[in-house]
Amino acid sequence: MKTFLSMAACALLLGLSACASKTDLSGRPEFEPPAVAGDGLGLFQTGMASWYGDDFNGKTTADGEIYDMRKLTAAHQNLPFHTLVEVENLENRKKVLVRINDRGPFLKNRIIDLSLQAAQRLGMTGKGTAEVNLRVVRWGGAAPDGEVSRNGSKECRVQAGAFSVRENAEDMLLTLGEIFPDLRFRIALEDGMFKIISQKLSAPFSCREVIKKLAAYHLQGFIRETDVLPEK
Repeated sequence: MKTFLSMAACALLLGLSACASKTDLSGRPEFEPPAVAGDGLGLFQTGMASWYGDDFNGKTTADGEIYDMRKLTAAHQNLPFHTLVEVENLENRKKVLVRINDRGPFLKNRIIDLSLQAAQRLGMTGKGTAEVNLRVVRWGGAAPDGEVSRNGSKECRVQAGAFSVRENAEDMLLTLGEIFPDLRFRIALEDGMFKIISQKLSAPFSCREVIKKLAAYHLQGFIRETDVLPEK
């Protein structure tokens, strides 16, 4: 009888330990977002939303896609790329489902930066900002077919700022020198603006890695093709 009870206790302990962590076939732990109750949409965050449009349209997002302001996408500071988020405008209760493909916003008290299309769905383009609830619908995932970086393994540059005053560009250049001691940036005059452009980059020091590090310092950047700009 004692032997049977001991075996039962061991089986119970093994069962509990097996339930404590979930692994895939490779033996690596498999992490999932926290379980949510009710309708399956978990309230993740409440705060101010903003939107971005023409100034960034056609430029590369932090995830490597080309930003299209007519699509339902958004920038968030730390949610995994391709996470699906339901955004609810608390002023009019309008909702929209967006996919995270960029990093930002980096202004105080703002939690998400929406595409123009998403902002229009929420009725907030006129005011520019709105208080919103964010609910995670799907955690992470893969990029939709056809929405991959057009740079791929090609060489690229990172633009880390554009200033109307050269002195401000020079200050940013000094800051970038502290953040990236092994990467050279320069000031180029383009379209009447003093732009901060990196040297040509390729793996393993990729443009995406630079943008991720910029985001960690609450600085914005985007990938641009390796056009030859005049040294200034």
